[in-house]
Amino acid sequence: MTDRVMLDIETLGLEPGASVVSIGAVRFDESGVGDTFERSISLTSCQRAGLTIDAETLEWWLAQDGEALDQLSGGDPLARVLEAFSEWYGDADQIWANSPSFDCELLETAYHAVDRDEPWMFYEERDFRTISSLPVAADVEFEGVEHDALDDAVHQAEVVSKTLAGIEEIRARGESA
Repeated sequence: MTDRVMLDIETLGLEPGASVVSIGAVRFDESGVGDTFERSISLTSCQRAGLTIDAETLEWWLAQDGEALDQLSGGDPLARVLEAFSEWYGDADQIWANSPSFDCELLETAYHAVDRDEPWMFYEERDFRTISSLPVAADVEFEGVEHDALDDAVHQAEVVSKTLAGIEEIRARGESA
């Protein structure tokens, strides 16, 4: 079975080099979602690593509700969180994100800021947006707090899981006809 991870990060900018506020991730397959990872990151540690804060993005965060806004305070040092994520990620086969050109790229930059390598290879990246735009994509109601990295990752994983299961069902029906 393919070991898939859905990743979502919250940041204080839209470009590589932006401070990462939190990381949420979940393992999933066609049968559903499984083990999760969630950590908040100290903004001070991001700044010390040379990551930046974009004023417009910070203003956007400050306009969010309390639960989403709470992510901006506290957190663990960036290097420790990235090390923990790498351990949790292990040897997964695929990393999914909405979209890899954002989440994966910004997280790769954070890894490099603390002299570490990301635990995935570029060819393992998969795009949630692509599969969720297919006509057969599952329609899953969002549960949780929007802009909470783990809640977003779980929702996205549920959509992909159900979509892949539906595609497999269609394929099986076609093969048996």
